[in-house]
Amino acid sequence: MIIKRGECRELKRCLSSIRGIVSEIVAVVDPSPVENDTTDELLFEYGAKEIFLPWPGDYSAARNAGLKHVTSDWVLMIDTDEYITTFDFDEKKARVDAFRVIRENIYVSEDNALSNTERITRLFRNRMFHFEGRVHEQVTANDGAPFSTENADIILGHSGYADHDRMLQKSASYRELLTRMIADGDTDPYVFFQLGRTYYVEKRYPEASDAFEKAIDAGADTADEYVESLIETYGYSLLETGRAKDALALTSFEEYADSADYLFLCGLIYMNNARFEEAVASFTCATKCHHSSVAGTDSYAAWYNCGVICEVLGDHTKAVLYYKKAGSYEPALNGLKRLGFSD
Repeated sequence: MIIKRGECRELKRCLSSIRGIVSEIVAVVDPSPVENDTTDELLFEYGAKEIFLPWPGDYSAARNAGLKHVTSDWVLMIDTDEYITTFDFDEKKARVDAFRVIRENIYVSEDNALSNTERITRLFRNRMFHFEGRVHEQVTANDGAPFSTENADIILGHSGYADHDRMLQKSASYRELLTRMIADGDTDPYVFFQLGRTYYVEKRYPEASDAFEKAIDAGADTADEYVESLIETYGYSLLETGRAKDALALTSFEEYADSADYLFLCGLIYMNNARFEEAVASFTCATKCHHSSVAGTDSYAAWYNCGVICEVLGDHTKAVLYYKKAGSYEPALNGLKRLGFSD
């Protein structure tokens, strides 16, 4: 782990969650003092190996500095604002050298607490991998060759985006590093994707759309796991900037036909282009999917949008049926009230 001083409350939760799971803790810490900081005391309490490194302005450099001091056979990368909620891994049964864990992100949007999940590579064999990229660093094989991953039954909670102001501060910091990477000649589509995400977080949708377009032009490959998120966030950016007609081009990715998040986006795109029959069909398909990252795209939010369409078109009978399928979702309950079907 790499640690920024002054985050001791989260650090204690993180360390407590990994106690009894890991055999050693290697922590890379900026030695610059922070008033009332107890990082050193906490790390000592949990038996961590503390590596002092002035912040190099490069997350991969810090990660790689820590890797040099790891002695165990496996490495689990975890941040201070993360914590283990589920851990079920048997290294004797491992068929690959790297595993993806689930990260459950809590974030704030329009004063509402929301959540989504993602799979990220965080567990890998020691001495076979390193990190690349100044920010949003990627696990990379030492020989540069592609490598296979499998899903591990490990879940990390993540509260780093739960505070809106802090999320904006992080976004600005990440954007500075990403912009520097691009200025230095980095044309990796993943870098443009991450740059677009920083703009999206700050609701700078035209800049986000531009960055996502550059990621696509740079050769983003649907075989790469992050590209579904790229397509979806690009789609929302286009809708936010009134480019619903342009967004129609994003409804043809059959690779994501089993993703509720993607089908939900397609429903919104059709809806914003007044193609209501296709919108309802897409939202309905989303409710039949087994893969969903954003809460509600496979259930209440999809049914609610179907209800809105039917209500607008004057088919109140169907609207009521859809609103009821949305359960206790407040906007759907309000729809029922408008139509005179409240309890």
